[in-house]
Amino acid sequence: MKTASLWFLLIALCAAPLGARAARLLPALADKTTAEQCGACHAPYPAQMLPARSWQKLMSDLSHHFGENASLGDQDRAAITAYLTAHAADGPACGREAERYLRGLSASAVPTRITDTPYWHRRHSEIAPSRFSDPKVKTAANCTACHTGRRGILWGLFDDDD
Repeated sequence: MKTASLWFLLIALCAAPLGARAARLLPALADKTTAEQCGACHAPYPAQMLPARSWQKLMSDLSHHFGENASLGDQDRAAITAYLTAHAADGPACGREAERYLRGLSASAVPTRITDTPYWHRRHSEIAPSRFSDPKVKTAANCTACHTGRRGILWGLFDDDD
C-alpha cells in the first residue's frame, strides 16, 4: 500500500508541469464549418487570437477579405461568426486565458490581422524580420511555415511561456 502511494505521488508530481503546460496551449479549432470554410483558403486561425469585435469586422465584409472574395452563404457566415466570437479572446469560451491575448490591446482597437496584435508581437519579438520574408515563410501570416508538427496551427498547438 505504501509503495502504491509513493508511485501515485511520483506520477502526480511529474504530471503537474505537463498539465500546466497543456493548459497554456491553444485548443484546436472545434467547429467543422469554420475549419472547412476558412481552411479552404488558409490555415483556420484559432479564434482566441483576436477579440470578438475583430472577428465581427472580418466576417462582415467577406467579399473583400484581404483582397479576395471569400463570400459565404448567410447560414455558414452566421455559424462561423457565432463560433469565432464565442471563442474569441474576449468571448465567453476563452475564460481565464483572455488576459494574455488582450494585454496591451486598446479596448477600442479592432485589429483585423493577428500579426497586428500586441500578443503576436510579444510572442515573435525575438524573431528577425528577415525570417518572415524568407521564401519558405513569405509572410508573418503564414503560421504553418514555422508552427508545424507537434506545434502545428491546425492542432491549435503553440508553445506559450508568456
